[in-house]
Amino acid sequence: MKKLLPQANTLATVIRTFKLIGNTMNCTLADIASFNEFELRQASYYSNACYFLDLINEDLTLTPLGEDIMKDPPKTKIRIFELIIKHELIGQLFAKTALYPKKQVIKDGKKLVAALYPEYGEAVIDRRTKCLIGWCEEILEFMKTIDKG
Repeated sequence: MKKLLPQANTLATVIRTFKLIGNTMNCTLADIASFNEFELRQASYYSNACYFLDLINEDLTLTPLGEDIMKDPPKTKIRIFELIIKHELIGQLFAKTALYPKKQVIKDGKKLVAALYPEYGEAVIDRRTKCLIGWCEEILEFMKTIDKG
């Protein structure tokens, strides 16, 4: 079964949620909600984003990839960014985000998402596409700080 596209708007919070799950024994959605000052519904959005990226299992335990990433905390963010950029769908969105105006990226991104998720309605395609483009923008902003450093 195909994984649901993430609806977690902030990549930094996805990473923070992943770290919480990795550092909390028997982590629950209530733990995630409390930690991020979210409603339970939002906690599930962020845990689903971690699941989508193969960082965690559906039961909120780390996958082997998640365990490997957690072994080197200073590199967690970079490793997750690399994972996202290499992802089949998000990698395409990332390249477009880096090269084209946002309006064009959204238009092209919606086509990509609609082709992969034809069961999604137009409003869902719009929201999920913009969410993933937002992740790409966060990564590009981070890359700018690296270039200056």
